[in-house]
Amino acid sequence: METIPKNNCVKVGYVQKPHGINGELVIRFQEEYYETLEEYPALFLEIDNLLVPFFIAEEGFRFKSSESVITQLDWVDTDAKAKALCGLSVFVNKEDVIESDDEMSPHALVGYQLFGEDQGLIGEIKEVHDYAGNMLLLVDYQGKEALVPLNEELIVNLDEDKREIELRIPEGLFDLDEE
Repeated sequence: METIPKNNCVKVGYVQKPHGINGELVIRFQEEYYETLEEYPALFLEIDNLLVPFFIAEEGFRFKSSESVITQLDWVDTDAKAKALCGLSVFVNKEDVIESDDEMSPHALVGYQLFGEDQGLIGEIKEVHDYAGNMLLLVDYQGKEALVPLNEELIVNLDEDKREIELRIPEGLFDLDEE
């Protein structure tokens, strides 16, 4: 059996912990590899000093933040199997690394504070959903989940240092039923 030479790969992070009981894993990674992980179909885990390929299950990745992801790997379907992988280094092939351009991925907004141009602080962005190219931000607004549309025309201000984004939010989106 031929192994993957480690010098052909780059370490992007590590398996932090299991997530749930069905074998999902939380992987911590360096932020510059966000786009690579978003597009990459397989990861290499370092087991006994060898790089072993693992393919990402159909469910893919669910980004928790710009530095962590929940994933399901093929053949890892129990908590025991997931626990056995904890602490292992995660690699990708150097040829598959996507050089990050200055344009930020919308998924990197997870964890940012969302402000409305007229509404002020709305809440923290919990998830980013892509419905056929239509981006929606899931935020916790006054104890309820709300979906907010995201496109370039709606962005008023983006502060990566403060991890804040201000949007021009359509009128009536946050009008809650008065009781």
